[in-house]
Amino acid sequence: GVASNMGETFHRAISLYAGARQTKKKKFKKAAIKLQKRIVGWQKAGNPNVKHFVLVLDAESAALSNKLEMAKAKYQEAITVASKDGYLHYVALFNERYADYLLQDPLSADEAMKRRCEAIEAYREWGAHAKVEQMMGESS
Repeated sequence: GVASNMGETFHRAISLYAGARQTKKKKFKKAAIKLQKRIVGWQKAGNPNVKHFVLVLDAESAALSNKLEMAKAKYQEAITVASKDGYLHYVALFNERYADYLLQDPLSADEAMKRRCEAIEAYREWGAHAKVEQMMGESS
């Protein structure tokens, strides 16, 4: 029902932001923004279960616009909120996305590795062993 629609909308939005960052195509960014606005609307309507989605999508938007400090702050806040609310799989995903962003800046390589390790640990704790193996393979 509604919860699966929220999750599906969020996953589409974050995938579109990832595509926009990777390809620099405006069509992906435009579609991501449209979905992000829908999620923000749910938050404004009083849905308490989307705050972490809004924060990480704000981070993705800031990352795409090269707003380094805002992106870092939003990623960190999204990870904190997801952790506090018990969304371990989102803690993993948000750390993974944050690490991916940080890898664009050679000066942030140490922080990127730390975030990647935190993502791997959260995926492991969540039981996503194939994802852990995939990420470990990419690290070597």
